[in-house]
Amino acid sequence: MRPLKLKNKKGDVTDMLIFLIVVFILFVGFFIFAFVVPQISDGLSSAGMGDSDEGENAINQLSRFGTVTIQRGVFLLFVGLIISTMVTSFFSRTHPIFLFLYIIVLGVTVFLGVYLGRAYQQMTETAIFADTLASQTFMNIVMSNIITIVIGVGALSMIIVFSKFTTGGGQRI
Repeated sequence: MRPLKLKNKKGDVTDMLIFLIVVFILFVGFFIFAFVVPQISDGLSSAGMGDSDEGENAINQLSRFGTVTIQRGVFLLFVGLIISTMVTSFFSRTHPIFLFLYIIVLGVTVFLGVYLGRAYQQMTETAIFADTLASQTFMNIVMSNIITIVIGVGALSMIIVFSKFTTGGGQRI
């Protein structure tokens, strides 16, 4: 069996599909994590672990991690995914004949995004997630507008990929 060669791997048509799936998995995972952390800190408080100043300080830090830090981390990961999609688009060399294939894959990604956005919405409509929903505004804004974001990132990626012109010999103009 040949080993995988990971050198010179550049962006391709499926980057937007991968972007959508990774965003969905990250946001659902972090949303559940943001739900669990306050539950743990509330349990620690009710168990009497916050009676001392140190215990109360630790529980407050844990609660802050569950709301503020997770939201900032998700924002950084989301921006990093968008930047990585743009960078891989810039370094890929694609013939303009593949524009239609890119549009078809972007359409499939938008179609899948509708279902993933709806799945996230149904998860957040559960009554038990009401407090977490109120504290995680960035994830909710992104997942509510996931179709617009995917179309915007996909269109910008498509512009970057197909705007590079080369001559017949592969030399850049």
